Amino acid sequence: MAHRRRLTVLLTTIVVLLGLCTWWNHRWSVLTHVRVPQTTTATIFLPGSSGRWLSLRSMVTSLNRPHLATFALTAHVSFAGRVSWQQRHAIRANNPLVPIIFKDNTHPQRQARQLLVVLNQLHRRYGINHINVVGHSSGGTIIYDYLNNRSQAPVTVRRIVTIGADFPERTPLRRVTPSCNWLNLAGTIGALDNDSEVPVATVTPLAHLVAQRGVHYHFRRYAGPVWNTQHSLLHENPALDALIIRALYPPN
Repeated sequence: MAHRRRLTVLLTTIVVLLGLCTWWNHRWSVLTHVRVPQTTTATIFLPGSSGRWLSLRSMVTSLNRPHLATFALTAHVSFAGRVSWQQRHAIRANNPLVPIIFKDNTHPQRQARQLLVVLNQLHRRYGINHINVVGHSSGGTIIYDYLNNRSQAPVTVRRIVTIGADFPERTPLRRVTPSCNWLNLAGTIGALDNDSEVPVATVTPLAHLVAQRGVHYHFRRYAGPVWNTQHSLLHENPALDALIIRALYPPN
């Protein structure tokens, strides 16, 4: 009898695990139908407060497909702002992806200054002239503060996607690249007006901060169940990845 019980538990566990694997693979299948043009514009990824490689790993690796983009480089920034590079693939017209990992990852204004060093090196060492930016949570604040700094790297910021980012105590944007496109995303769990950490009301003020600065601004509320829209799970959502890659590399 005990043997039969153990066998039942084992079979049930196997069925549940197979079901979860099937569901997980089905979630990612949405990306197999996406097609975007291949360009030399690099997309940099900025994680939020206390964010490390795991914060945006899923998004970067899910887009690392021949017909979407190529995970080309990782920039590691020390506390002192020194940058070390890890190259995985050559940078060509393959939509290169470049996650940036800050050792000091809780001070967005300092990280914005360190970002200047990263982008200068990206231009000088790898010949990157145009970039897109994806910022999750305070990663959005980092790119905002960078754009408001007096000194900027010789790269053109073409498109920005901010995810669950708020902009506390920020002054209106002083300048930005003409015709920059900015997609500002807010997650909402079910009927709530927040993603468990960031209310929509603190995301939407970005519209006023970038007004009159030549920014093509778009806001989108992304609603759904908690496993798709909770603050730390927004960047684990393949449907959101598909939306983002289309926004970064729109059809010609």
